[in-house]
Amino acid sequence: MSEGPYVNPAVVLQASGPNSVAIIRSLGRLGIPVIACDHDPRALGLLSRWVTPWFTRDALADPEGFTEDVLNLGRTLPAKGVLFPTHDEAIGALGPHEDAVAQFFHRPWSPWERMERTMDKSGQHAAARAIGFPVPLTVEPADAADAVALSADMRFPVILKPRLSPDFRKRFKTQVLECHDVEELRRNWELAAPYEPQMSEVIPGGDELIWSLGSYRGAGGERWASFTGRKLRQYPTRFGTGRSAESHWDPEYAERCHALLDELDFQGISQLETKRDPRDGRDHLIEVNTRSWLWVGLATAVGVNLPLACYLDAIGSPRQWPEGHRDGLRWVLATRHVGAAVGEIRRGQWTVPELLKTLRPPIREGVWDLRDLRPGIGQTTRQMRAIAGKLARRRGG
Repeated sequence: MSEGPYVNPAVVLQASGPNSVAIIRSLGRLGIPVIACDHDPRALGLLSRWVTPWFTRDALADPEGFTEDVLNLGRTLPAKGVLFPTHDEAIGALGPHEDAVAQFFHRPWSPWERMERTMDKSGQHAAARAIGFPVPLTVEPADAADAVALSADMRFPVILKPRLSPDFRKRFKTQVLECHDVEELRRNWELAAPYEPQMSEVIPGGDELIWSLGSYRGAGGERWASFTGRKLRQYPTRFGTGRSAESHWDPEYAERCHALLDELDFQGISQLETKRDPRDGRDHLIEVNTRSWLWVGLATAVGVNLPLACYLDAIGSPRQWPEGHRDGLRWVLATRHVGAAVGEIRRGQWTVPELLKTLRPPIREGVWDLRDLRPGIGQTTRQMRAIAGKLARRRGG
């Protein structure tokens, strides 16, 4: 593959977190022009040395305004841009306007009619059941009374999880509401009801049992690039986002997960996440994230550059990545990981040896990079201000 000169800019939507920084670096270092979009001028991706910033309205709070801002960007470009969403709300905002978007951008993910079904947890579960892919015992209650009645045939704890709603995470600062008994289920149902939640049994075991297939698939289902790995620790633990992860190539696992993506007829970058049940060793579906995910940079670090695979296919120059990659490279968001670990160790929820195992070399930090320092400085500055604010509030209280 010849490198450059590349004309089509990569456009990273909602460039606020480590996944956006990973996409920017995976492409910018190769000479691909990158435009980073966000409503927050402090967004980490806007700080990278490889980007041109473009400010948009908030895709969650103002999806129509966000779409208008993205289309206005498209009108300024010398060649079609390639879109890289980092959050569901960007896809949801642009999806109903895909014909207008296609005038100015390559949109390398499933058409909206299919994508809307795939983003819905019910659609994911239906596809999994159709091919015998394990799914935790899950029901969709109509109301609180129905939830209580259905819970009689389930093992507590159970979780309430929205079928499709980024608003849920913004409101509750968590991805699920956990219920340990019927009374807690009743209380949490009243909170979650507007989000049409599913109710699922919890697969036991630690964060290290959570595995992922990260891949880029073409419009015809071509498996252009695949990566497998597992989380080592989440923030918060059990139902959070990754703060430490590890690469491990498992071809059989990849094949099983691709079979589900085949059933969904999925195109694009995705993370298919499962949890390995220690009772029977089977991998149960957690969800399919229909875009890049927090630790997508680990895939690039072990030789599977998913953003590049997506970009090349979008501009008509697809490339096949060979199966397999380096094992045992760890990825970490150091400040979040160590900071959370201190509290967990103090509360007896973790141990120092367990923490040190996740920090063994070889290891990559998810934001800090000596070749691109500003995102790391920005992240650390923001975290220090947050800590100082908490301490000030405690003293004031």
